[in-house]
Amino acid sequence: MKTRFAIVMACALLGGGVALAAEEVPACANETGGQGLQARVKTIRDQMDRIRQTTNREEQRRLIELHAKNMNEGLQETRRRQPGPGCRLEMMHAMMEQMIQHQQAVQESVEP
Repeated sequence: MKTRFAIVMACALLGGGVALAAEEVPACANETGGQGLQARVKTIRDQMDRIRQTTNREEQRRLIELHAKNMNEGLQETRRRQPGPGCRLEMMHAMMEQMIQHQQAVQESVEP
């Protein structure tokens, strides 16, 4: 089940054109407040890296909850700042990427 889910998600990411290696949100660089949005994406990505590196299940669950909270705040901040269409699209791609990885981490944390 875990392998099948990972394959489906990988196909969705590749088919959707989401760049997993993208470290920045370039369209936001010239936007007012764009650096703040980029910083949020970097923080969320760093948290996911910590989730994947942690072997302690309790710590992993705590980090997953924090990751969910920060994703929610990032979405709220994106709406509040009302960035231009290019920045908004890149933020939504970055957040979708993180949501998929979040769900994979949740799935992995509950499987024995």
